[in-house]
Amino acid sequence: MPKKGSTIKKGLVVKPIISKEMNSRCQIDLIDMQAQPDGNYKFILVYQDHLTKFVNLRPLQHKRAEEVAYVLLDIFTTFGAPAILQSDNGREFANKVVEELCSMWKDLKIIHGKPRHSQSQGSVERANQDVENMLGTWLQDNKTKKWSEGIKFIQFMKNRAYHHGIKSSPYEVMFDSMAKIGLNNCILPMHVVAKFKTEKDLEKALNTIEEEENKEKNSDNEVITVENEENFNSEDALSSRKHSIHTKRNESVHNLEMQANKMKSISERRFSEGNIGESVKIKIPDVDRARSDLRSILAVIMSVEDGNYKLGTTKGKLQHYYSRNQFTICKKFVNVDEVPDIQLSLREVARLFSNLGGQAYDRCTCGQKCETRRCKCKAAGILCNTKCHNGNNCKNK
Repeated sequence: MPKKGSTIKKGLVVKPIISKEMNSRCQIDLIDMQAQPDGNYKFILVYQDHLTKFVNLRPLQHKRAEEVAYVLLDIFTTFGAPAILQSDNGREFANKVVEELCSMWKDLKIIHGKPRHSQSQGSVERANQDVENMLGTWLQDNKTKKWSEGIKFIQFMKNRAYHHGIKSSPYEVMFDSMAKIGLNNCILPMHVVAKFKTEKDLEKALNTIEEEENKEKNSDNEVITVENEENFNSEDALSSRKHSIHTKRNESVHNLEMQANKMKSISERRFSEGNIGESVKIKIPDVDRARSDLRSILAVIMSVEDGNYKLGTTKGKLQHYYSRNQFTICKKFVNVDEVPDIQLSLREVARLFSNLGGQAYDRCTCGQKCETRRCKCKAAGILCNTKCHNGNNCKNK
């Protein structure tokens, strides 16, 4: 076992995923809101198309595969279903969601992506951070705790915001137009718009502006004649819109490829490639280890696939794939033939290596005195610690 030492620095994903079509790959993740439930709602489903970065947010009462599939079906019947559905919530969870979807929609054929570590699903993980930050601001500004209502507005704000990866807003890439908020996006002054009562009032004002603009244009070069307007029929308009959307999405692919190459170049300079059989050191999250436990565990590289590493320990194989920035290569400590043929999560392995059984999520958020078995720590037979509540009247210390 390695000694305690400095933790590895966070890096970048070694092999970013590039999608070239809308709905070729979509990512889902869950934001846990159990500590701040909104009525019966305790989770937020984050669904993102990998190419356009268009996000759908839905409140969930539970994180059961049946409920997730039901909500996804509503999204699929609106935007279409992806070829690959990627989730970092575990292979079993992803399998159940896909099975439920296919049972609800007999014509649907969909597969789930390879199980990856959460940090390898960087796009939707970053979306989660944005959603949480924007939602916190919205709740504070509106002085409410109804986050199930707030995520509707957060979804709209997120999709109309500029995305540095695709060099555009997700809404523009998806629909080839700016996101509108009724007449707030109108060219007319708001004090004029406030006087409108019927559609006729709006048409009259717009026609007046159009007539004034036409008068200022040069008749030879810029005036749109009646003949040209007649020739530009609805078929031409539809074809032009399709071409524009296709162009926007091709630009998104190009911008994502440039971003991916830059990320990969930086990552390769920072991390050398790992080889099968090399021993590595993986940091244990603070919440998964007791105070006296080591900060990392030893593993060995079992296989490498598309820049993702399958790791194994003397207690079993780790379920998720890891990117190169998530471990450090060290001296030879573990051999491939020492790894048992069982699948374990990092948390389970941390518990097995723990001197005291690991802290994991055995912690409470009680607001009372922690005197009864309602307290998670009391029920588990452990004392409350600094990772629990901030209450000074705790009797389980």
